[in-house]
Amino acid sequence: MLLCTAWLLPGLIGHAPWKGGDSEHFVQLWLLKNGAAAPSAAVTSPLYYWVASATAWLTSSVLRLADGARLASGLFIALALFFVARTARALYGAETAWAAALTLLGCMGLLVRGHEINAATAQLAAAAVMLYGIATLPQGPRSGWALGGGAILMLFAGGVAEAVLFLLLAIVLSALLDTFRTPSARRALTLGVGLALAAGAAWLAYLASQAIPLRQALNLPRWQGEAGLRPAFYLGLLGWYAWPAWPLAAWALYRGRHQWRTPEIALPMGALLGLLALYVFDADPGEEKGLLLLLPLVLLGASGLFTLRRGAAYALLWFGIMLFGFLGLVLWVYWSAHDLGSPSRLAVRLTRLGLTDVGVFRPWALTLGVFATLAWMVFLARIRRSPLRPILVWTAGMTFSWGLLMALFQAPLDHRLSYAGIGSVLAARVPAADCIQADQVRRQQRVLLAYHSGRQLALENAACGWLLLETRRRGAQPAVPPGWVEQWNGARPGDRSDRLYLYARP
Repeated sequence: MLLCTAWLLPGLIGHAPWKGGDSEHFVQLWLLKNGAAAPSAAVTSPLYYWVASATAWLTSSVLRLADGARLASGLFIALALFFVARTARALYGAETAWAAALTLLGCMGLLVRGHEINAATAQLAAAAVMLYGIATLPQGPRSGWALGGGAILMLFAGGVAEAVLFLLLAIVLSALLDTFRTPSARRALTLGVGLALAAGAAWLAYLASQAIPLRQALNLPRWQGEAGLRPAFYLGLLGWYAWPAWPLAAWALYRGRHQWRTPEIALPMGALLGLLALYVFDADPGEEKGLLLLLPLVLLGASGLFTLRRGAAYALLWFGIMLFGFLGLVLWVYWSAHDLGSPSRLAVRLTRLGLTDVGVFRPWALTLGVFATLAWMVFLARIRRSPLRPILVWTAGMTFSWGLLMALFQAPLDHRLSYAGIGSVLAARVPAADCIQADQVRRQQRVLLAYHSGRQLALENAACGWLLLETRRRGAQPAVPPGWVEQWNGARPGDRSDRLYLYARP
């Protein structure tokens, strides 16, 4: 439990929305919060934004909006951990519960995505609930509530296709596996599918009453986009994304190669193959959308961990110690360059990369970094031999590396990856009562600058006394309308392409 908490908290709060997925989802939340025309994803898949709004409101007295909203990702990751552990317990026995949770936390693809404002974490949690419902179908009606409830969560999370896939998987397994053919399993399946269909019909009727097209309500643009399909994207992604779950899963499949008609193999393999087949049609594939693929691999990996040969177990153990020990050493060298200016060539390189305050010693960063390093060393010295030890060491090493990175470099990275610095410039130069015409600035940048500066960035407002323009190529000059005088120009530290220009009327 302590390790799970140590994995979740660093990087979840204490910084502005960073460039990438963190900013994209924050913009959607901001538009919803301020009553603007929200993107379709926030309308048809509102679950994450409901929870993020609630966590932001509950913590508004102590946390900034972005930090409070990011707690929603932590809640959904915690929910996914709980149900993947329960699913492993139901399939393989009580001893595999912690193995499943630790393997999920140890997956490299979850590390960054699990610490962002990321709506895909809601689908991850919903999928974990549905898998638990399927795994426990023979146990009676309670599993039907889990299956149906998970499907409803998945529907509200925007995963209509994934919800249908898991429901079909439950039906197929109930037809093929002897343990799923009992009367109690059939009743649970009927309850779960019935709940899902009733909720789905009600939700689609509500969206239709809001004049939302059926194609958008079913999230069909994801599967019918104009971009060319990349059918092998997710399969190629898993090599690093699902490490170390997939080698453990491969070993479990080899060990269970004669047990394909058992829930222990059929359920996770059916989910994995079904998701891979579905994602072949994803018109806009991306890392964050691959989170669901981790769950079946984690379940298989948790069972494989307990039958791992001694040589393989020691290989994973020592690989984790050497890899994360080396990463920790590298981070300390970079901290020395950033805070102490030595090595000097590396310090110059960090300045060129856009990290601020190079050469300024930060005692709190040093204190937190030393604490994280000592905690990891004490953990390695005290851990006892057990089947869980390889994955414990791996996940603890990943937690140590991430925690050390956040301890030593969260503030410099915040300056480089967010628009907080530019927002403070606008706040200092533009009076609070004035508005800024910013119709030539992209929506994401416009919303983030409004959030950080506290100024109104308007579209096509001729009454505004200030004008903000954006260029997107290095060396490009903005097309300035007549009658405006430049007051400032700049960019995020380290950004060599995008540049902003502020003008005022004479």
